Amino acid sequence: MKKISVLFITIIFCVGISSCVLVGEKDSTDFFSEMLRHGYTCNVAETQNDKFLKESCYVDKFKLSVFSDVNGKLVRVSLTYSQNDSSGFADLAEDTVSAFCGFDSGQTAAVFSVLGIGDNLPSDSSGVIRCDTQWYGFSFVCDEVGGTLAVENYRLNPTSAPDVTINTTVPFIAFSSSEKTSS
Repeated sequence: MKKISVLFITIIFCVGISSCVLVGEKDSTDFFSEMLRHGYTCNVAETQNDKFLKESCYVDKFKLSVFSDVNGKLVRVSLTYSQNDSSGFADLAEDTVSAFCGFDSGQTAAVFSVLGIGDNLPSDSSGVIRCDTQWYGFSFVCDEVGGTLAVENYRLNPTSAPDVTINTTVPFIAFSSSEKTSS
């Protein structure tokens, strides 16, 4: 009976410790696991500099890049397409935003309507289109060559100002307090 009690306490202790491991922001493993749950698989190639670890892969015909800081926390995600092959970009972009930000389809639709992302992508965005939420910054740009959606995590740098020019106005979309937090 004493061995069973010790085993039970050990199991509870191990479960308690493992539940604390993922407290805080997502890392790339969390992100790619969520993308796998959405049905996407990636063969990831890594590159690293002194500030970021970049993990990139191709999902169908789109390039997905994930940037982590020196602590392993996700700071940015980008998704790129070529103009002659953009079919399906909006669906993958929605799943990417869901995996990175935890947004539901309504929140993603609100952001994408400001950015101009939909089933029919514009041929030229005439510069970078930006949209901010409380915790994430979104940028979209496209031209005759292709386009890119970039999502920046403001949770890790809440006091830093986004990179915008003086004459730029960035729309802000506020969501109710039920916005999901990253785990």
